[in-house]
Amino acid sequence: MCDNSYTEIIEETIDGFDIYIEPNPDQYCGGYIWSVSKNNEELDTGLVFSIDNAFEDIFDNINSNQNSSL
Repeated sequence: MCDNSYTEIIEETIDGFDIYIEPNPDQYCGGYIWSVSKNNEELDTGLVFSIDNAFEDIFDNINSNQNSSL
């Protein structure tokens, strides 16, 4: 499991999908903002309360987009 005190920005490319996770700038709400893009088009974005949840949502989105293109 990931440490929720992580404060760095995560930018990676996985199977052609660009993923981005950063701490929510709204300190009262907290959590992490994530997004998934491909070919410079944002496919989805969300707000979650842990990095683990961000990765779950991102991978669900990537799998959904890969399956819909088959």
